[in-house]
Amino acid sequence: MDNIRDGGLDQALRLSTRMLDAAGMGDWANVTTLQAQCDALLRHDHKADEATRTVLLELQRHHQSVTALAAQARDVIAQELGRHRHNHRALSAYLVSGEK
Repeated sequence: MDNIRDGGLDQALRLSTRMLDAAGMGDWANVTTLQAQCDALLRHDHKADEATRTVLLELQRHHQSVTALAAQARDVIAQELGRHRHNHRALSAYLVSGEK
């Protein structure tokens, strides 16, 4: 485990856990900030051993979970935008019909 601490993988794992929590709360600005910090730590060289592999697999699982949460949030936003457009068209039609 010493190589993980030396290489920053433990910190990257903590950041990815926080990133997953932030994504679950819909705090996408914080997710972006944490992702940048995590990415910087992962750019360093890390010892190729089983401990590193284990941490990298956990980081991958976190990333997949955050990606799934982002997709869900995107879908919700798309639905809300669709409703907004529909309401806007209906209001515009109502206003135009009232002018006649």
